[in-house]
Amino acid sequence: MNLPTLALLGLVVAMTSGCEPKPEVTGPKSSSAEAKSLTDAASKAASENPADALALAESLKNRQDVSAEDRAAALKAQQDALKKLSESAASGDAKAQEAIDQYRASK
Repeated sequence: MNLPTLALLGLVVAMTSGCEPKPEVTGPKSSSAEAKSLTDAASKAASENPADALALAESLKNRQDVSAEDRAAALKAQQDALKKLSESAASGDAKAQEAIDQYRASK
C-alpha cells in the first residue's frame, strides 16, 4: 500500500472508531392533556371529595405521561386529601376512616 492510501484508511478508522451518536438533549417532560386534566381534578377534589382525590392522585403518581411539575401537584393533592380525611375521621366520619384504611392497605 502506498502512503496516501494508508493515510486515508487511518483517517476513516479514526473517524468511525468510538463514534457513537450523541443522545438528544431534551427539555423537561410535559404531561399529556389527559394527565394534566386529571392532576387538576385531583387538586380540586382534595377539599371537596378527599376520598376520590386520594385515589386519583395515587394513580397519577405512577403514570409515565406525567411531568415532574404535575407529579408534584398530584402528591400535594394526595397530602391535602389525607389531611382532610384524617380530620374527618377524627370527628367520627366512618367513610373517611375507611378511605384512609384502604389507602394504607394499598401500600
